[in-house]
Amino acid sequence: MTNQPVLYVKGTFNGWGLDTPLTQNGNGQLEAEIVLSADEHQFKITDHDGSDEWTLTAHPTQRTTLTVDQAQPLIASQGIGNDLCFIPPETQRFQVLVTLSEKPSLTIIKATTGDEATRRLISKTVSVPTSQPTLLRSAPHALAADSLFDAIAIERTETFPFVFGDNVDGYYEGKTHSLSDGGRYRHHQGWYLGTFASLVNGQYNDRSSAHAATLQAFGLQHHYSKTDSRDCISIVAGQRMAILSVESSQPAQLGVLPELNVALAHSKVEVIGDVLLYSLDKSVCPEGCPQYIAISTSESARFEEQTTQNIGKLEFAPSLSASNVALLIHTVNPTQSLSVYLCFEHQRDVALQRAQEAQTQHALRGFQQSQYDFLVSNYLWSDDDEYNQAVMWARLSSRMFVSHEFGTGIWAGLPWFKDCWGRDTFIALPGTSLINGKLEEAKAIIENFAQMQLDDSQSVNHGRIPNRVTSKTNIIYNTTDGTPWMIREIMEYINYSGDMAFASKMFPVMQRFIEGVETHYLDDDKLLKHRHPDTWMDAKIAGQVPWSPRGPKANDIQALWYEALICGAQLAELCGQTDIQQHWLSLSEQVKRSFHTKFWDGQTKQLADRLEENDLADYSLRPNQLMTLTIPQNPLLAADIGQHMLRNCVKGLLFPWGICSLEQSHNDFHPYHDGRDEYHKDAAYHNGTIWGWNAGFTISALLKFRQTELAYQLSKNLAKQILTMGHLGTMSENLDAFQKDPNRLSETGTYSQAWSVSEYARNAQQDYLGFTPKLSQNHIIFRPKIPEQWQEFNARIPFGMGSALFVKYQKVGNSFSYSISCENPPRGLSLYLEIEHQHQCLSLQCDIEQTPLLDCHFDGCNGWDVNVEPSKWSVLSSASYPILDELSFAQPDWTRQHSALLEKDYLLKKRESEGLSIDKD
Repeated sequence: MTNQPVLYVKGTFNGWGLDTPLTQNGNGQLEAEIVLSADEHQFKITDHDGSDEWTLTAHPTQRTTLTVDQAQPLIASQGIGNDLCFIPPETQRFQVLVTLSEKPSLTIIKATTGDEATRRLISKTVSVPTSQPTLLRSAPHALAADSLFDAIAIERTETFPFVFGDNVDGYYEGKTHSLSDGGRYRHHQGWYLGTFASLVNGQYNDRSSAHAATLQAFGLQHHYSKTDSRDCISIVAGQRMAILSVESSQPAQLGVLPELNVALAHSKVEVIGDVLLYSLDKSVCPEGCPQYIAISTSESARFEEQTTQNIGKLEFAPSLSASNVALLIHTVNPTQSLSVYLCFEHQRDVALQRAQEAQTQHALRGFQQSQYDFLVSNYLWSDDDEYNQAVMWARLSSRMFVSHEFGTGIWAGLPWFKDCWGRDTFIALPGTSLINGKLEEAKAIIENFAQMQLDDSQSVNHGRIPNRVTSKTNIIYNTTDGTPWMIREIMEYINYSGDMAFASKMFPVMQRFIEGVETHYLDDDKLLKHRHPDTWMDAKIAGQVPWSPRGPKANDIQALWYEALICGAQLAELCGQTDIQQHWLSLSEQVKRSFHTKFWDGQTKQLADRLEENDLADYSLRPNQLMTLTIPQNPLLAADIGQHMLRNCVKGLLFPWGICSLEQSHNDFHPYHDGRDEYHKDAAYHNGTIWGWNAGFTISALLKFRQTELAYQLSKNLAKQILTMGHLGTMSENLDAFQKDPNRLSETGTYSQAWSVSEYARNAQQDYLGFTPKLSQNHIIFRPKIPEQWQEFNARIPFGMGSALFVKYQKVGNSFSYSISCENPPRGLSLYLEIEHQHQCLSLQCDIEQTPLLDCHFDGCNGWDVNVEPSKWSVLSSASYPILDELSFAQPDWTRQHSALLEKDYLLKKRESEGLSIDKD
């Protein structure tokens, strides 16, 4: 190998970034020293750009597991799924040695780290002042705290997987009814806490024979008949804290034994007051992982380090080997509850403070209160219990992706998209932050990405925000749509918050993006040109050739470009930039005309998915066209056209479990995603595979065209995915398009994906309740689309700085009523209300400070009765869409022969023969 560049070890332990360069060691080898936790790590050896020649692994298609001290031959291969894999038996410092020759190789050896472990038998009692936690406070508009927790709890007698996040840089994932794979709390690049065992009067609770496990808003519980007890693990949001608790129906000596991945030889233990503190040797702390673990208890307790003989019967005993800490914590006196607080921090004083505060402030009760307060702050509770439960869990699980690893952001998915993607972040932002009243958080996320906007007028990425932020050194800008999604959310944040000052701060961000498009990507027709893989359908063959070419003009990209111009004009108006406002409005009108002329075929009633070179229309049926109906604030296409687009998509793409990414009659359709011998999974990724987040804009489009019942059937089917399938309480990234059993869906991709759950949560507020704040224009819109199944609901909808709209709905027979009030109404704000019933639409405007704000009643015999003066309301005829009558779900055609299943690597061969441009990042 000649002209050798600097090579790096890029892997899961460093965010696939440039943090671990290889250097010459004087023995003709390249060397890097890395601390790796007792976990599974994937990596490759590669240069800065991941070039063909300098991306080294062991196999062209398969993963290769490495063994300590054993040389592994290397080959040049970019591939996906063919990483090098290393699983250390314990956290340790290792040397990676690479030999470059005609036959390159890699060897991993243990680095010298000092003395071997010696068994400590720490035994220390701490006294904790007795105090009772306060009762949970309940909200008057919602179910009481205990009742709400019980109503949304998911209880099962069989094993199921689950996941929680800490909103800092960690998450906990595990399975119920098991100790051997009960779970791990992962921080950045490693883990210190696995599962735990609970004890009652010295007897270990047998996790495998627990009669039930319950997923709660505040943790995961196991219930034990034999000891009449239950235990729980909670991951506290906003801190690196885990709470292990055990409760008994009768006073007993209670205890917990956590699985701690803490090496005896490389840790120091001390008791400071009533806190036990482990200090880890910095030399064996993985990069970015906490160095201190502070442990406190809710009751006077004894800390006892155990020998392996004492805990040998436990399923996780192998990880608590002679080299690791085995800490038993049990109460001194009989009691009915014990909570153990484990705080993981980078600084000693902070760790101690957190542990002390957890003890004195009853951290478990405090966390339960904060979870309840969150659930009732943005509250929708109907008489459909299953839907209520699914919405609550979608909201809860969307929150676990909010992190502060690289500034405030939203992870895309778990486990392997634990990084912040620009596109995913801003698609998820409304359902994760805005609808929940987390406005400061939304602002921080926007500002974090805005400060990473590329400000280099000579670069083709000028004005773009990152597509992905994986580490401090791994930031890439290969996305056309990430920035316009952010711009859309800048305006939506202003409309939710009323933060007009933010407009002037973001105006330069807007200006840079639009100038970058005008300089590098704007065609003569004012449509935005882009590379094939720079849409959300971005999978590439060997990182180079698109599996789903959608350039140079995709329909969703044009919708986002149009929306960015509209938002830009609104910001320009708020900032007094009249000339720029008019320029951007003029551009938007040209985009609208070109889009209609070039994408819509009035004869066949079809919208093109993309324009190929020379503006040749590709009419492949994909769900992207529904985004052209739901992204823009101002219509991009007339409603008459939109109804045909919706009909085409429902009939051709919408199965009961989700919307396909490509029509099943298309030659490139793949009915299954992963685990196939016929093709690589990325061939199917955007060519048939169902994406959970696409259901969000599909439901929005259905409700926009008054297809409420079909939309609600889809929402109910998605509710079953959330509540009964995969990792309970969340949604996966993907599903196979073809499903043999709708009650046992084949889920693929990540087991939990941010935009999947956030879109489900967003639908509840923005689509079914029809809430659209426009604080930049001094009004809010309430346009409900209520399913026939609902006889009543209560809602609290937060907006602005501490304001909320309260809505109560009741239906009896053919009569129904709405009662609306406002908490802390902003001055000068109007409420626009539109209620459709059958073929009529009640339309009214009133001052939001009016008291009482609004009561309206519809009686099947007498019509409308409204408590505002007649001049401010009217009843008009509703729009009708007869071609959508009797619209229903499509179904898989099991008789169809699919090229993807008939010919091995059918699509790969097709793409290689098409001479598509190579788009490397």
